[in-house]
Amino acid sequence: MAVKNFLKNNFVLVIGLALPALLMIGFMIAASLPDVISDPPEYDLVFAIHDNSSHNLPASLKLTVDKDGSLKAQVTPVRKENYGYGTWKKLYLYEARSQKVRELPLPYPADMDKIAEVKEFAVEATKGMKLDTTSESPDGYALSYAGYSHSGLVGELFMGNRYNSEPRLRKGSSSVRLVSGSERSYFYYGNIEFIGWVVGK
Repeated sequence: MAVKNFLKNNFVLVIGLALPALLMIGFMIAASLPDVISDPPEYDLVFAIHDNSSHNLPASLKLTVDKDGSLKAQVTPVRKENYGYGTWKKLYLYEARSQKVRELPLPYPADMDKIAEVKEFAVEATKGMKLDTTSESPDGYALSYAGYSHSGLVGELFMGNRYNSEPRLRKGSSSVRLVSGSERSYFYYGNIEFIGWVVGK
């Protein structure tokens, strides 16, 4: 009876103390839930990011996809007299089957310091892959930074700020994080370069 009277007389105080705790518990539960995907992606994705470990290289790298769907690397020499410097990239493959990302080898050319004009070569790591550069995959997925912007009030309260700048593959209400095999995300808004969907081998 004493507890009942206390709650009745101090209703606003109890709510004020309990609400933050409930919100924190709700956030922890929502953050621990795995992605629920009713229609998972069927196509692998090749993408790249800037290699922050590459500094003052004598050439820069550009990745392009030919009409036949093969990935090519264009290496352009940098003129040091113009105070220029080259940069490199890291190449990744999102595998739809495992929903994980793994890095693909993209080594420097052995003669990079001797390249005097633009040199193009096939990327060995994607040899045999046919890439489609259409922004949306054949099964309707697209690279998005929208996070949980359409997840409603609960999503905004519990997860709205967590994934707002995280690249994800999205199709309607289904979304997939781009994470490495170790579950640690390497990717964020602005550093990811879409290359293409793997539509054939």
